[in-house]
Amino acid sequence: MKLKNEFGMNILLAHCPNCDSSSLYCGTIPTAIKSLANKEVLFCKACKFVISVDEYKKMLWHV
Repeated sequence: MKLKNEFGMNILLAHCPNCDSSSLYCGTIPTAIKSLANKEVLFCKACKFVISVDEYKKMLWHV
């Protein structure tokens, strides 16, 4: 799957919070999940971790 070409996602210079892999992307993906529809998400290509950017910011704020 070519995330940058097909979905316009950008690779980040950060590691996945789930698996610590360096294959973390940011952008929007087509999904049937209502909570992620039309939202910017973080997506790990290695472990398929997906979270909305807003939800991740909230999680960081409460730490």
